[in-house]
Amino acid sequence: MSRLKQLLGEAVEEAEKYGSLLSTYLILKKCNAEYDTLVKEKEVNYSFSVDDIILTSLSYKELSKIQFFVMSFLVCDYLSSRYITQDCLFYFRWDKRIFIYSPRMEAHLLYLIRSGYAEGYKYFKLTEKGRVEAEAKKSLLSNVEKIKIDEISSCVLSKNKLSELKRYVRSYIFGK
Repeated sequence: MSRLKQLLGEAVEEAEKYGSLLSTYLILKKCNAEYDTLVKEKEVNYSFSVDDIILTSLSYKELSKIQFFVMSFLVCDYLSSRYITQDCLFYFRWDKRIFIYSPRMEAHLLYLIRSGYAEGYKYFKLTEKGRVEAEAKKSLLSNVEKIKIDEISSCVLSKNKLSELKRYVRSYIFGK
């Protein structure tokens, strides 16, 4: 199967299973823009799916929605430099309160809540079922990778103000 067919399948799944038409649109837009290269590429086996990144992000502590998106973005960015990760479709809205956003992450989080892996409305955390899954996925990581994700978590949790989180993310992305 080609990478294009795989992404089209993911787009259909985003609409049918997760109810995210915006995620479907963004995946289709990528397919259209990169059609020539995606047709030639082979299917990719993900080491970390969107759900795995959510479970890993929530495995440390209860997070607000803003902290959740920041933590998920940082964990995804770190893991994608070492593993093949599913595209979480993050984008930045610096003038908004939730300045890092992903419709795909939000739809998958809501699905995990409906499935009993997570819980929350304003603050999100894993259930026991979710913690078991998160620990299973984290067991695949090396000790160095676990320490790095622990550092990311500590840093995100230590930022109490929105401005501090924005400053941290900007320095992470653009350097100090």
